[in-house]
Amino acid sequence: MNGLQLDSLSYQNRLKHLPPAHKLLLASAMLLLVLVGHVWMQMAVVVWMTIWVVVYARIPVRIYCAFMIVSLSFFAAGLPALLIEGARAGGVQVQVAAAWDLGSYVLYVPMSSFSKVWILFWRTMASLSCFAFLLFTVPFAEILQVLRRLHMPVLVTDLLMIMYRFIFVLVTISHQLWIAQRSRGGHRGFRATLRDAGVLVAQLFVRAMRKYEALHKGMAARGFGESMQVLSFHSHARSRRYEWESIAGCILLVLLEWWTGGWRL
Repeated sequence: MNGLQLDSLSYQNRLKHLPPAHKLLLASAMLLLVLVGHVWMQMAVVVWMTIWVVVYARIPVRIYCAFMIVSLSFFAAGLPALLIEGARAGGVQVQVAAAWDLGSYVLYVPMSSFSKVWILFWRTMASLSCFAFLLFTVPFAEILQVLRRLHMPVLVTDLLMIMYRFIFVLVTISHQLWIAQRSRGGHRGFRATLRDAGVLVAQLFVRAMRKYEALHKGMAARGFGESMQVLSFHSHARSRRYEWESIAGCILLVLLEWWTGGWRL
């Protein structure tokens, strides 16, 4: 899975004919429910958004799972900070699952941390599923069109477009540099890997600046005005089935949250 593959899937999925504003509205509504809801609702959002992505949009399960796993790796990297706490020896007044003595201090994992991690995990999963729905079904150019119709400043949308473009530039250049280093015997051993990674980052900065300069000259040569124009190559058509299904799903999620005791109407 790479950036170019993700971008191509957003143009080739089975939901590409739906209006991008409707898909953005659905994802925004789901994300709002995730932020104000509880665990049961978040589990339901994960299942429902997965159905939209895998069943309706026909995104391969392997790619969808790879995206979720890679994204959750950042959550896993922050687990030690969420689980482990520190205090002076003898000052721990809560029930602990594990503890390590460090002289006059002690590191421990309180039992209450697991419930917090459980809640945060499902909130993260549900949020990622909403973003995955946008990523796989709405091309970035169409997102910019919707933002401009919402009167977002042109400067912001232009910066977003340039940043999105240079994500692929950086990924492509870094991959080329990594292959070149590997073909010359690099990245063998821990010290060599650190040294080669430093060289790669330095070269990546130089080449990225060259790409930026070439982009600036090309835009100036073509008479670039005050803003970039983005075009959509798809003709969109509303689907009554998907519209009613999304509305019914939102209502069912609200009822589920109320039934499980999250809200009191």
